Amino acid sequence: MKEQGKVRKPFVSGQFYPDEPHVLEHQIKNFLSRASTKSNPDVHALIVPHAGYDYSGQIAAEAYKMIEGRTFDSVVIIAFLHHLFLRGVWVDDVDAYETPLGSVPVDRELAHKIQGFHPLLAHAFAGRLEEHSLEVQIPFLQIVLPGLKIVPVYIGMQDRVTAKALAEGLAEGIKEKNVLVVATTDLSHFYPYQIAVAKDQKVISLFESGNVEAIYEAYQKEEAEACGMGPVLTLLSLAKKMNWKSPSLIRYANSGDVTGERGSVVGYAAMAFQ
Repeated sequence: MKEQGKVRKPFVSGQFYPDEPHVLEHQIKNFLSRASTKSNPDVHALIVPHAGYDYSGQIAAEAYKMIEGRTFDSVVIIAFLHHLFLRGVWVDDVDAYETPLGSVPVDRELAHKIQGFHPLLAHAFAGRLEEHSLEVQIPFLQIVLPGLKIVPVYIGMQDRVTAKALAEGLAEGIKEKNVLVVATTDLSHFYPYQIAVAKDQKVISLFESGNVEAIYEAYQKEEAEACGMGPVLTLLSLAKKMNWKSPSLIRYANSGDVTGERGSVVGYAAMAFQ
């Protein structure tokens, strides 16, 4: 996203999702209408993919349908920086993020509270942000949670120490609030279909176990693949602190299921914490 004043303008509008408001709204509502899930008052957090809507939009909709129509004080979105190196965590405290569907205010009070918890969370970033993983979540949230506020969080280092610091900061920040937490990741990248499914089933099982140490060990050994491992580790750590259940799989698919091209695919999962 580009920054103009204190409002971040969309960066991948027209690429990852439609830039015409009515087309975008229609696409998201169509995904939601085809979702097999329904709104669930017990859902505290979600894991969602972040590819282009044509590829992973239906999987994301399965998760977002579960919180449709609910009311939250804020939505914390934890994403990974694919193209920028950042040591620690960047909690963005601009005034708002903009999409073709309008402007979404940032909960700057909560953002500042999280920033002040640990030095790893105090990193400031000035300049152009070219990152899609968080941006693509916002239009879905605008449809299912009208009038929401967000706290945009970007992880630079996908290590256990960083995830632990962020989880502790989030736990302190949201303990007296009604907050939804969204972590975004895609799974394996560019394997043949059957190999990708096997790899993704393994990492999903690890996520469902809630065992952060085992997941991180597998990640370090390159036995568990997820481009947003940092956000997932953070959310799993936070779930333990908040006494939420380990996540359950809502739906899995990969790009081959959408395009029919199975020689090289990317995996997507929607998961929910209760």
